[in-house]
Amino acid sequence: MQRKHSIIDLFFTLTLFCVFAVSALIVVVIGANVYRSTVAGMSENYSTRTAVAYVTEKVRENDRAGSVQLGILPCDSSVPALSLIRYGEPQSIRTYIYFYDGALRELATTDAYAVNLDPSTGQVVAELENASFEQLENELFRFTAVGANGPEELIFALHSSV
Repeated sequence: MQRKHSIIDLFFTLTLFCVFAVSALIVVVIGANVYRSTVAGMSENYSTRTAVAYVTEKVRENDRAGSVQLGILPCDSSVPALSLIRYGEPQSIRTYIYFYDGALRELATTDAYAVNLDPSTGQVVAELENASFEQLENELFRFTAVGANGPEELIFALHSSV
């Protein structure tokens, strides 16, 4: 005996398919919104975390007696900078880390050429709203990086005194 398909069976199957399709679409849209907000949050945190990690590594790399100093850029006395000296032959290389024009920057030079440089020529490390260095004690420093999600702070002590 053959069973005839009625219009109700077809309507039920079609309705079930539509409910499944709409549910799948809603899940995809919600997932896309969650992904978009996660990516935006990671991008906002990226600059400040990159700046803090960069300063940490540069200080560790140059932690020798007299190699890490807080001062100003020789080409612009209004720009405070962390100065890192790498002694070598025939010349020593001095690296300045400073905040200028919305970015944390690095500028490496020999002392002979330092006064002729422009602060805007420094390599951009991270885009920030603000950044500052502060010497708390003799061998203790604070670096503050302010990004879109607020400030990140790094307090570091120099280990080498000899």
